[in-house]
Amino acid sequence: MATTIANRLSNREATQRLFLSVKTIEFHLGNIFRKLGVRNRTELAARRAHSG
Repeated sequence: MATTIANRLSNREATQRLFLSVKTIEFHLGNIFRKLGVRNRTELAARRAHSG
C-alpha cells in the first residue's frame, strides 16, 4: 500500500486499485506514516526513492 501511495495516487485512486475503502486507506496510511516517521506523502515518496 505504501508503494501505491508513494506513486502519487490519491486515497480514492488507491481504493480503486487496492479494492479497499477510503477509511481503510486513511487508517493504514496513518500507521505507515507513524511507523516510518514521516509526516506526509512527499516524505513517504522521498523515503521510498532513497531506499530504492
